[in-house]
Amino acid sequence: MNGYPTMKRLPGTVCTVLLIAAAVVAGSKDDAAAVPNAKVTGSHASDVSPTITGGGFINVENNGAHVAVTETGTGTINIVNNGGALTATNTGNGVMTIRSTATGAVTVTNTGNGRVTVTAAGAAAITLTHTGDDDFTYPYDIIYPVTGGVVTTPHLNVSGSSAGEVTPTITGGGFINVENNGAHVAVTETGTGTINIVNNGQVLTATNTGNGVMTIRSTATGAVTVTNTGNGRVTVTAAGAAAITLAHTGDDDFTYP
Repeated sequence: MNGYPTMKRLPGTVCTVLLIAAAVVAGSKDDAAAVPNAKVTGSHASDVSPTITGGGFINVENNGAHVAVTETGTGTINIVNNGGALTATNTGNGVMTIRSTATGAVTVTNTGNGRVTVTAAGAAAITLTHTGDDDFTYPYDIIYPVTGGVVTTPHLNVSGSSAGEVTPTITGGGFINVENNGAHVAVTETGTGTINIVNNGQVLTATNTGNGVMTIRSTATGAVTVTNTGNGRVTVTAAGAAAITLAHTGDDDFTYP
């Protein structure tokens, strides 16, 4: 009519184009959906790095900083992060649940099949490592009648105004009891023994290997480091401004000072 060739519209052309465009948009909405069994939501969903090697599941709501989360077994990791950087690793068939408003970095590692429940808060970095099939809860909210501390698991008890500044590690059937009202405490039990600590001082590091009992009370303003290899009883009362480093080997009892 107007001198131009007439274009023929194929039936269904517009509908087909719209469907293709919609599929492209839907596919680019959430890259985490490419990981089977991973569900990621939240205002910072794009800042989550999920890894699943096994038949497990990962569920993350991230409204905070970067979250790196790895499930290497058939278990499940559930995270709600409204805080700083968070790293979670779960090996086994247990369920790990983490809720964080902490502004310090949070790192949680579980090797075993128990239920791990963590509520993280505060500015201090929190590093938790649990090994075994028993349940583990952080922080600690049940009164422990022996030390006046609080129970997390049958093997780990932490309390005090600076409980969040305690980094406990148990590799074996041993026990750790810490009341911390001071600076950071790093405590490791690698045997079937027990470590009891009351810290009202500065940084304290304690390592016990064997089946003996290590007891430390510190008001020292200098750093305190105590290492025991053996099955004897180690008793330390630390005070003063000078750094104290003690290393004991053997099955005999040891007392300082």
